[in-house]
Amino acid sequence: MTSQEAKSPVADQVEVVWQRVRERLKLELGAQRFQYWIDPLRLVAAKDGRVVIACNSHFERDKIVEGHGERIANMIAEMIPAFGAVEFVVDMRPRAAQPVNPVRPTTADVLPVELPLVEGSSPLNPAYTFESFVIGRTNQIAFHEARRVAESDVPVANPLFLFGATGLGKSHLMHAIARQKLLRNPSLRVMLISAENFMRLFITAIKANDTLSFKNLVRNVDVLLIDDLHFLIGKEATQEELVAALDSLLDQQKQIILSADRSPSLFESMSDRARSRLMSGASIEIQATDFELRLAILESKARQMAKERPGFVLNSEAAHFMAQRIATNTRELEGALTRVVTQSSDGSRPVTIENLNVWLADFLRAYDRRVTIEEIKKKVAEHYGLKVAELESPNRSRSIVRPRQIAMYLARLLTPRSYPEIGRRFGNRDHTTVMHAVETIQRLTSIDPTFAEEVERLRLSIRNWPVDGGTTPPRPPSGGEGPSRDAQG
Repeated sequence: MTSQEAKSPVADQVEVVWQRVRERLKLELGAQRFQYWIDPLRLVAAKDGRVVIACNSHFERDKIVEGHGERIANMIAEMIPAFGAVEFVVDMRPRAAQPVNPVRPTTADVLPVELPLVEGSSPLNPAYTFESFVIGRTNQIAFHEARRVAESDVPVANPLFLFGATGLGKSHLMHAIARQKLLRNPSLRVMLISAENFMRLFITAIKANDTLSFKNLVRNVDVLLIDDLHFLIGKEATQEELVAALDSLLDQQKQIILSADRSPSLFESMSDRARSRLMSGASIEIQATDFELRLAILESKARQMAKERPGFVLNSEAAHFMAQRIATNTRELEGALTRVVTQSSDGSRPVTIENLNVWLADFLRAYDRRVTIEEIKKKVAEHYGLKVAELESPNRSRSIVRPRQIAMYLARLLTPRSYPEIGRRFGNRDHTTVMHAVETIQRLTSIDPTFAEEVERLRLSIRNWPVDGGTTPPRPPSGGEGPSRDAQG
């Protein structure tokens, strides 16, 4: 705010309210989205019942108004009713070098990177922090519970059991918990170990006739984190030692965090006593990523990579293409992004859909069944109760325009056809009409999770639409869409 406004008690009050709004939005959106959308905003004026907030670009202002404007206005009005209106303006001037209220360094900024883990532990991955974890609908419960455990001085949700398919963030959260525990109290004895290494150490101790040392190592820790516990299924001797260790630690009121690819209730060849012990705390599933989360992960990782490769930009169309087509797990998604960065690093090869189809051919192999624009039109028309001819017609009613735009968007994502080709298949429309449709659906899926889920269901239903060897027209599936790959959880 200006110096004159800063002297006003009312302006000072609004400044305090704005900081509180920022704090609440950071909790709601997560660190990554907050940093991308909210952190650049600046409070520039507060007078006559109106708060003025500056954005760095017209694009940023439009996205903020659509995605967060109402929420910000409601928060401000809730805390200070005299200011019931919020105006977002564009101010491209650079921000001041020093903020009015500089952020104090966090514990992570001042403590050494290498934190002392107990002997036998896996090294902490410096990239696996709570701040770098991208939060979405499918993992937010696990994230918040993991953070609650990490920031508590007494055991909670004990044992905390995280389960889900590979590559969804279980190891990330476990490393983040271990790091946060040590940042809060470097004197804690923290053991972070994979189930495979747990068994290896146990077998080594047996061979050396020194199991007592192993028992003392494991049972005298303050925090025990064991990853990939499913590896121990069928290993009876190791299971027995694990359960004995868990019993000892629980009796001592020590924190335990475990992870596996399935719920402990589904562990085969495990005693009822062991299964009961594993399920005595909080068992939380990390579900398969949805489109919105995959897109957020891509955008976050792309910004990080751009710092190492100046000039690299993952455009919106490319991000949507990758988030829709690579829907298995985040590791594959990050691997695909690394491939794209490498292929386009010298700037001579632009990040286009055509190039992505070449660079990521092996990642996209699971989707090799060729989808035609005719299939897409039929499926979209069926979903919205329309005729294919209506999607191709010049009719501009909203009930037809939006399905037509979705069909064009999916045609761009799921087929190798160019904008002009797609336009010709939709009533000889100009390529700019197709481009506008794609941009519109990209924008809507970015800000509306419900709409994004609807488009994702359509994409999956088109992908799973059976054909007779690809020679006859597709038949509508009987009994619904059937399970998607994303349902593996």
